[in-house]
Amino acid sequence: MLTSTVLHANAQQATADGDLAIERPWARATDADNRSAAIYFTLRNTGQATVDEIGVRTDRASIEVLHKTTVDSGGAARMSAAPELKVAPGEMLKLEPGGMHVMLIDVETLPLRLKFYNRDDITVDVPIFAADASGPQE
Repeated sequence: MLTSTVLHANAQQATADGDLAIERPWARATDADNRSAAIYFTLRNTGQATVDEIGVRTDRASIEVLHKTTVDSGGAARMSAAPELKVAPGEMLKLEPGGMHVMLIDVETLPLRLKFYNRDDITVDVPIFAADASGPQE
């Protein structure tokens, strides 16, 4: 099982221009056999232009994907890749269990770089919590 290290679960990190904040990043621990992890956080756009996240990158996993979870008419949850995440000015997008998230495969530890179309990348430290965690505590 991956170790549980809390770095800055309730912290907020922002882009250099201050127009985009990444709030409360966290991930669930995985077991040694699975080695995948879902990462959650909130993107808050305080700028005047739409933010278009086009990918994620970490050197600590072999595959990184923006994912969404949908439930079909039979009640089965399915995950699929999302090509981008758009956040309009003044809006926020919450990545959370059962919805949008970042999926990592072959995880070791979790510094995560968010990549954007029209702004600098930003790296966030993602703490890993227990497998039954519901998120960082208030």
